[in-house]
Amino acid sequence: MLLFLRQEQNCQIVPELGTSVSITEKKLLPVMYRKYCLKLKRYREISLLGIFVAVISFKRKYPRGEQMVFKMFLRVTLEAFPALFTVILLLGGIYLGVVTPTEAGALSSAYAILISILIYHNLGPKKMWKIIKKSAANTATLALLAGSSMLFSYIISLEQVPRVIAAFVMGLTENKYIFLFIVNIVFLLLGCVLDVSTIQLVFVPMVLPLVNAFGIDLVHFGVVICLNMMIGHSTPPFGMLLFIVSGLGKAKISGVIREIIPMIAVMIALLFAITYIPNIVMWIPNNLM
Repeated sequence: MLLFLRQEQNCQIVPELGTSVSITEKKLLPVMYRKYCLKLKRYREISLLGIFVAVISFKRKYPRGEQMVFKMFLRVTLEAFPALFTVILLLGGIYLGVVTPTEAGALSSAYAILISILIYHNLGPKKMWKIIKKSAANTATLALLAGSSMLFSYIISLEQVPRVIAAFVMGLTENKYIFLFIVNIVFLLLGCVLDVSTIQLVFVPMVLPLVNAFGIDLVHFGVVICLNMMIGHSTPPFGMLLFIVSGLGKAKISGVIREIIPMIAVMIALLFAITYIPNIVMWIPNNLM
């Protein structure tokens, strides 16, 4: 999401529609997004999915876990503290203004490597080389995707594709709630077949002019889109989380899909709730800014 916001700085939006994003908005939105939206998503999803998991666990009579005594809890916490400090280093550096997000990521990675070698002793030369090769491959993939998306954005801007899309949607409806419904359906379908990076780098910038034209708050729209993409991570046939869970749990992908369908229904219900009740998303930003 932040990548597409940075990309928007190099794109010319249709001025006739009143959809240009000011420099102030471009600077503030990533900060607001990092500061509030992640918290909002976490609290809502944990609450709804936590209730769902509790009901399923009670219904299927899953066994209770062993209660951890305080001494064991303290020992495990102390052992994990060097790893937990990575989060403090990452977020603390960003929020205190000591480092940029990119520098914080590099710093946290270097720290994680050091504690893996010096404290936990679980990272040898062979394993380190595998990690470097995998990181290089992932970085190259993202670089190609980002470069291609910027070229694509330049072309659609040059060919005035946002103007065509805006005229088409405005011809269908001038109601922002119907527009948001269309956006949700389209992005849910895109999430079923496309990678999240492709959606946020290619398709989100195409609808952003309409978001401004309809007067939709950018923070609100950012949360809606991010939740859409998160649901896309969990939906077949290309949901990344499905394959991760299948591999970690050593379960068949068909079984994972069958179990996650009710959770997807809960998340879609949450999606439409935050879409049409903006205060669910905006009450923290509105009260703190």
